[in-house]
Amino acid sequence: MLRESDGWRAALRPRPDRAWAASLVRALAASMALALGLAGLVAGCSRPSGTAASGTANDPNAGPNAGPNGGPTQAGATAGPAVRWAMLNSDVPPGMPLEPYYAALRHEESVLGPALEQAQAQREAQIEDEVARCMAAAGFSYYPQSAWEPEPDPDYMAVWQRDGGWLWDFLPAPQLADTREEVAQHGYGRWEQYADYVLMSPDYQDARAEAAANDPNWQYIESLSESALNAYYKTLEGLEPTGDGAWVGAETWNTGEGASCRAQAAGKFPDPALEDPLTDYVYQDLVGGMADIKWQVDDDPRTLAMDREWADCMAGFGFDVAEEHVVGDSGQAGVISGPIQAFYLARATGADGQVADTSLDGPREPPKDQRSLIGSQPEIDIALADFDCRVETDYMNRLIAIQRELETAFVQDNRTALEEMLAAIEANIAAG
Repeated sequence: MLRESDGWRAALRPRPDRAWAASLVRALAASMALALGLAGLVAGCSRPSGTAASGTANDPNAGPNAGPNGGPTQAGATAGPAVRWAMLNSDVPPGMPLEPYYAALRHEESVLGPALEQAQAQREAQIEDEVARCMAAAGFSYYPQSAWEPEPDPDYMAVWQRDGGWLWDFLPAPQLADTREEVAQHGYGRWEQYADYVLMSPDYQDARAEAAANDPNWQYIESLSESALNAYYKTLEGLEPTGDGAWVGAETWNTGEGASCRAQAAGKFPDPALEDPLTDYVYQDLVGGMADIKWQVDDDPRTLAMDREWADCMAGFGFDVAEEHVVGDSGQAGVISGPIQAFYLARATGADGQVADTSLDGPREPPKDQRSLIGSQPEIDIALADFDCRVETDYMNRLIAIQRELETAFVQDNRTALEEMLAAIEANIAAG
């Protein structure tokens, strides 16, 4: 199966990566600008009819899933948020083979992560001071700045960190509440693009305007002539104007002679995350293999077969969510199928039941209610049909069985390395 991180759905199922808040904020700010990429999805928008399936969509023996459909409840997680934020992945039941190793990694992150973030903040301050010295030597003024990032709702970020981080074990199917009554009330939960929820919010815009108004660098920039401004950005960031209002040529990795002041300064102060890394970085191949289990579950012929069963059931409710054959950015071909298709469809469906036109000829940015989950009745109808079809096909229990089997095999094949990783975590925490 094609990984969404390889194609146009990276914004919907984030690529596994370190879940430090600051880096995640920056990554999401860029990735959420991607189009939904839902071409070819056509759906009926009538309310699912007929007798509702009995039971729950999730494993009845799996223990509580995310509190009120949104907050992680695994070891080390926080309580569910007040807003029921949607999640692309479902919680695993207790006792999965890999969970002890994920729990140990998360514990190390919680113990040592704050000190690492403080060290990174100190490095950023050192870089800013060095940039100011470099710019002064080149004849420009530059005033060191403290890092400024938007501060979104912590519950919102907690869900993103859990859903996109690689220190969590989860099932590759969107989260649904345990009961049909809850799904009928909330659907999949709320979903907002980062750009909509944070970057375009009035609070963020006001804070950004205030920061700019008080930034002496902006006042200095406004005093420069066009030629001096071009030289300023070339010296500071390695950027040159293209003539159409854009800037290109950032020398991100060149820290030697002739590099920008920013690049030279970054090269003088090593990143503490690389100098004194946490265990998940040292054992990144092993941890990456753990994370890949979810993709193996997606690829498993048994999963693809039950995806088709599920899609046939959805068609009975009037929703066309058949598998899609797509090609990613790297040219890798694959299939996207199963309940994630219903989630994508719900996101693209507006409050009036209309599905966003995401073809190449369609609008670049559909209306907000066709790129978000806002709790409208058409969205809830799709989630209800998904719930009923998961129950009818015993989808989640079968998915858990497949993942448990693959995780068991991984532990058996990598037991020595996994135990070494646990020992390294213990030693790292002890060393502080």
